[in-house]
Amino acid sequence: MEKALKKSAIYLYGLPSFGFQTFVNLEMMFLAAFLTDFLKMPLALATTLLLVTSIFDIVWVPTAGIILEKSNMRWGKYRSWLLVGPPIAAIFYALEYSQIGGSSTANAVVIFIGFLVSHLVWNTYYAAHVSMNNSMTTIREERISMASNRGMFNALGTLVFSYFGVKSISAIGATVGNPVLGYTYVAIITGVIMVLCFWIYFAITKDYAHKGCEVQAGKPTAKMSVGEMLKQIVVNPPLVGLMLVELGRYLGRFIIFGMAFYYFKYVLNDLPGLALFVTGLTVVNFFAAMIAAPIAKRFGEKRTYLAALTLLVIGLLVVWFIPLGAMQFKIVMFIAYIGYGLPDSLGVAMYSATVDYGEWKTGKNARGFIMSLISFPIKISVFVRSIIITAVLASVSYVADMAVTPELIQAIKNGFALYPAIIMVIGMLLMAKFYSLTPASMAEMKKEVEERKQA
Repeated sequence: MEKALKKSAIYLYGLPSFGFQTFVNLEMMFLAAFLTDFLKMPLALATTLLLVTSIFDIVWVPTAGIILEKSNMRWGKYRSWLLVGPPIAAIFYALEYSQIGGSSTANAVVIFIGFLVSHLVWNTYYAAHVSMNNSMTTIREERISMASNRGMFNALGTLVFSYFGVKSISAIGATVGNPVLGYTYVAIITGVIMVLCFWIYFAITKDYAHKGCEVQAGKPTAKMSVGEMLKQIVVNPPLVGLMLVELGRYLGRFIIFGMAFYYFKYVLNDLPGLALFVTGLTVVNFFAAMIAAPIAKRFGEKRTYLAALTLLVIGLLVVWFIPLGAMQFKIVMFIAYIGYGLPDSLGVAMYSATVDYGEWKTGKNARGFIMSLISFPIKISVFVRSIIITAVLASVSYVADMAVTPELIQAIKNGFALYPAIIMVIGMLLMAKFYSLTPASMAEMKKEVEERKQA
């Protein structure tokens, strides 16, 4: 019988995610504003820079998985990246928020280099971290607990940055008399926090450095080609189904957040309430992560995921179909958003299951490559979100502070609620078709894989 993980390895599994969220939210919230309003970069140049970096960010996801599979440093195949990767990413990330050079073009080049290097490295070490969910244990309950724990730390990291980070940018900028340095110093501070969180978990997992990656006696270390890694996607329907539903879920979430400003300004006439709304969703996400593990252990990951996402879809359709006041709108959305938070806390465990399926199907374990794909739906969603929101606004010839018309209200409601609901329903249908893994089937596959290894 497999020995259980020590409690610190389970309960602090999400600590690196906490540091990572405090780190990346600066970019998620403020990169565009930093380029246009603080560096005074021409809009055309800033738009081009954001577009090109977004494309590279998508390409870096599978690239990071390949790097992870090909590497094997002395402190463990996956654990080593927790030590080596974070400081490199932190240094280059700071370049994204610096003002170096006397022209906008020179600044753009420095930011582009900082973005490319930091994102490639952090995609690699973050994939290594989530891969440890699969490598350190094969016990389903432990994997679910670790995934749920990661969801809680993710929400906490976002909350901490939203409260302290946002205030720190302006406070530091005012203190040093240079608003740009407010961003630079916050990038450095959050980078240090992120590095420390990953290093702490690196120390905690010393006993599991090589667990899940041992080579059987008398057999050479298996090396997978890039083609074999890519084949893992083709022969793994559960992985395809999971990525598709995650694409729908993330795209829905990003559209909701992207359209929230317009919804509160024009539909609800309650723009000051937007801050409470965004903070409330993060709190709901934390609560959902707390209850995810016991629910998933009882009903199964797939059922929990689909039922939760159905709750979010129902809430969005209520918002779209029924005229609601500001308070009623917030209540409906806070309840519905539990449906986003529950799946958010199960993703790592479900991707771990697809790794096991891939090994059962092909006889080869592509853990690092498959787990790196957890970021792929996020990157695609960020890119597609901008296209959808732009199309929604263009459909009513939107201009800032335009007069409120029934057509404008309907377009915003469609963009905020109807389109995300449709996208998520399509994702759920694809998941129901392709993601066939259950606790019983996973136990059978695990048994078969073990028998093959013994043979």
